[in-house]
Amino acid sequence: MKRLVLNAGKNRPKQIACTVSLAALMLGASHGATIGFNFQCNYNGLTGSYSGAYVTASAFGINTNGWQSLTQMGTGYSTTVITPLMEIIDTTTSAGGLNPLPNGSLNVTWFGSSANVSGFGGYEANPPHYTFGGNSYKPGEEQVYWGFLRDGVNYGPVADQPGWNVDITGLKSVFTNSSFVVEMIGAGDSIWSLTNVFVVDATLSSTQSVIYPNLPPVANQNGPDSFPRGIGGGLSTASGPVNTDHLQLMSNQAQHATGSSGFNNAGEVAGFIITDKPVVTMSPQPVLGGPGDAVTLNPYAIGVPPLAYQWHLNGAEVPDATNLSYSIASLSPGQAGNYELVVTNNYGSTTSRVATVTEDLLSLTGGTNFVADSNPANAPRVGINSNATWVASSSDGTKSRSGVMQFVATNGNLITIAGTTNFDVSSGTIMFWMRSAGTDPNAPGLTGAALFGRPSSSSSGNDFILVQADGGNIYFNAPNNSGSANSIYSVANVSDNNWHLVALTFDQSATGGVAFYIDGVLDATNANTSSWSSSVGKLIELGSSSDTIWRAYDGLMDDVRFYSRKLSDSEIASVYNTGALVDTANLQMQLNFDAAPGWGFALSWLMSDAVLQSAPNVQGPYSDVIAAPSPYNVTSNSGQKFYRYRFTHQVLTSNPYLM
Repeated sequence: MKRLVLNAGKNRPKQIACTVSLAALMLGASHGATIGFNFQCNYNGLTGSYSGAYVTASAFGINTNGWQSLTQMGTGYSTTVITPLMEIIDTTTSAGGLNPLPNGSLNVTWFGSSANVSGFGGYEANPPHYTFGGNSYKPGEEQVYWGFLRDGVNYGPVADQPGWNVDITGLKSVFTNSSFVVEMIGAGDSIWSLTNVFVVDATLSSTQSVIYPNLPPVANQNGPDSFPRGIGGGLSTASGPVNTDHLQLMSNQAQHATGSSGFNNAGEVAGFIITDKPVVTMSPQPVLGGPGDAVTLNPYAIGVPPLAYQWHLNGAEVPDATNLSYSIASLSPGQAGNYELVVTNNYGSTTSRVATVTEDLLSLTGGTNFVADSNPANAPRVGINSNATWVASSSDGTKSRSGVMQFVATNGNLITIAGTTNFDVSSGTIMFWMRSAGTDPNAPGLTGAALFGRPSSSSSGNDFILVQADGGNIYFNAPNNSGSANSIYSVANVSDNNWHLVALTFDQSATGGVAFYIDGVLDATNANTSSWSSSVGKLIELGSSSDTIWRAYDGLMDDVRFYSRKLSDSEIASVYNTGALVDTANLQMQLNFDAAPGWGFALSWLMSDAVLQSAPNVQGPYSDVIAAPSPYNVTSNSGQKFYRYRFTHQVLTSNPYLM
């Protein structure tokens, strides 16, 4: 080989400095882009909750303006014939669910034998089926999953029809000098599993197959012919790089069998994503674990390869954490925190949503908010005070009470007593002293003021509760499964800023009833319309209610008692006249507030399956604390001094079903 020698002097070429980035060499004039396509359904002409579903929030790692909500397709359940639909999307489209493209113009044509809506919500909804309640879509990923095209094989108004298909031209006007990848979004309301999807380069006549790697268990709807039919869906794998102007997408032919052991595969689609830039289409989800649990964060990311990954913990790079998933072999405090994944390729970079990994630990907080129970014969039922103020004494000019609690309605003051079987009695007596000038209409809530209640699991306003009515008298409601079994108003007005003893006796049987006593005297009675339940197992709330229909109490309260039998007229009169305890054997609780709320502590934890244990010595033996939900409040006079909790070690995966 000859060697070229350049002469020195005027013929010597000039040296020009030039720096070219790797990205520029590879991309040329390419414009990186990410486009999400969302299918909508017109549910037989209905509007609002069923039809339509513009994407109005970020979904699958794509901002709202990156989504194209295509024209609604009919369900096929009416006489309307389903025909292919077509949409032109360019740099100017900005109405009807469409957004401007960064450049170029696309012609999209699609067809399905029918369309429908799905309650599948992805990981934004609750496991195990990841569905959401009601018949309406919600912002974000649930909007994309909402509308879908059917294949006409597994279910719907017609059968044995061609599967759905999509045809797109103009892609090289958007991805001018780059390849792109495709990911499918599947959802349906009549599926057991999703079939694969073909991604066809119509220019080169080449085909790729993308699959749905795993699905959550569908919410079985017990479909026709007894075959399993449920709500479900998910994300497919990403295709390999495609470099074409003309793309076709179509489902594989789904298989279906009837009978009790049959299955219902589906070729259904809710949308799809085309991108050259990296997109984290499924971010890692938050994880709560116990010490020593194994944790895996497994997001889903797509983009033209090669993709580079880097995990961050609390904003700092995690050394050697350069894979798509990240595993923690044994969870410890140093490994808990906020994780996010940065994904990079030659066309850009993106960051996942933050996933918080929490190590649950038994925590202790102290305070002076424990109200002592002074009943002499039964186990103490300590109350937990939230912001109510202890007052040494209060006089209305005629009667004086020492040691009382003051409630301010606008502060939401509340005293709670944990539920116990001692309160789950068929008949009993509730009594307390109160002093109030009336309800506060400025306090949150709609009516009245909650005095003494046990929250119900039924509809709002249907609690076991005594309420100071806005008119000044006392109202009581007794719930049953379908409504109120008894309700009664006192005749007397107690909102005159004077001390009054309020007593209620009750018998929950169908032939029983309730009676009000005001200041030791029978005031009103009412028979039950049916038997009723006093919210078995529920806590007691004083001065406020977890049912937001009731306002909080504004006034003073003293000597709150609960008896596990009906007291007689003379016994109630004796309490009013002398303060007598009467029948201490059936006195299950007395909060007389003689002393200010005292010291104790609360034990808290987060895992719902963890069980608190206690022991008199640190070495044990430890035993389970019965009925000890978190937080568990311990008073200073508790006999047990050492606490721990037990739980079963788990292998935790942030996205248990990689869809």
